[in-house]
Amino acid sequence: MKKILSLSIITLLPFLSFSQTYVPGQIYYDSTRYVEYRAGNLPIILSSPHGGNLQPSNIPDRNCSGCVYLKDSWTKEITEGLYNKIMSETGCYPHVIINLLHRKKFDANRDIIDAADGNPTVEIAWQTYHDFIDSAKNQIVEDYGRGLFLDMHGHAHTIQRIELGYLLSKNELQLPDTTLNTDFYIEKSSIRALVGQNIQNFLNSELLRGQYSFGTIMDDKGFPCVPSSSDPFPQGSEPYFNGGYNTQRHGSRDNNGEIDGIQIEMNQGIRFDSIIREILIDSLASSINKYIDYHYNNQYINNYCGLILGVLENNDIDLKLYPNPTTDYFYLSGEINNAELSVFNNIGQKVLSEHWSKDKVNVELLPSGLYFVRIVKNNITMDIIKLIKE
Repeated sequence: MKKILSLSIITLLPFLSFSQTYVPGQIYYDSTRYVEYRAGNLPIILSSPHGGNLQPSNIPDRNCSGCVYLKDSWTKEITEGLYNKIMSETGCYPHVIINLLHRKKFDANRDIIDAADGNPTVEIAWQTYHDFIDSAKNQIVEDYGRGLFLDMHGHAHTIQRIELGYLLSKNELQLPDTTLNTDFYIEKSSIRALVGQNIQNFLNSELLRGQYSFGTIMDDKGFPCVPSSSDPFPQGSEPYFNGGYNTQRHGSRDNNGEIDGIQIEMNQGIRFDSIIREILIDSLASSINKYIDYHYNNQYINNYCGLILGVLENNDIDLKLYPNPTTDYFYLSGEINNAELSVFNNIGQKVLSEHWSKDKVNVELLPSGLYFVRIVKNNITMDIIKLIKE
């Protein structure tokens, strides 16, 4: 699909409320201006907790036992690149939450005590960081019922591979498939909800390291991952990050919710080289779309952006929309009657909805621009057609 251009509007939020209406494609900040939220309309949340650069002098460095102060270099830029790439490929927007502060000041992947070290400004940033994620999750559940949270990180381990964290330790990943597929280990997984309901009825072990696991999809693109079918678990004393606070809080394990979570730990070799980094972004974007489409596809029933990712029902009805471009009305041709017709603008907002039965559809009052017309009959999406309003 061709890239859809839109103007992002920057909004400052003095107080965050889940009743706040966020417009996909717009950028919002909390009152500290240290947390950025790019509102989306896809069932995808990208979180960048450790890639910020800001080190304001009025916020002291954290000083806590066991604190990590090194930033995850280039993870913020990779997350921003992913946002742009997914948007250009689908015409839709993932939700993105970014910590703009350096990790010395704020660790957005820890509980509030270690994250803020008692600083009141950082405590506000911590609260709004997770409020933004919760708001995105609520919107996804409302629109799709299901979704995926991806926490973007970087590691400095010697082995140059991506480490995917599902909240299962490396010792647990070394267990046989039959053991991983028991309820005990399913309940420990950050993709617990997906194990319980996925299109192909894959078992826990298959979703962790099977042919269509996220690790194998990325591995097939030339980016080694653990776990995956070629590297099913870390061996012996090999280091491995299995997921942190964000994956626990926002994945589907601890909150018994419908948003699954994966921590993505990227090695230095693919983050530090500018050319490889661009290839990485492209590969991550296509892998995320493939993973969503393959495992969550039939959940995309209430939002046209899900349909763009490939959820249309197979049918032999040849629907055509004319005139296109149009100035004030259009007709549909094809063997279909008594369908529900919805028109969405290019940021996913429904602007027109009506019961259609061979009548012309008046769009005279709609502003000029790009739209998508969805035709549904008996709760099955028959087609989605691009419309240009002049």
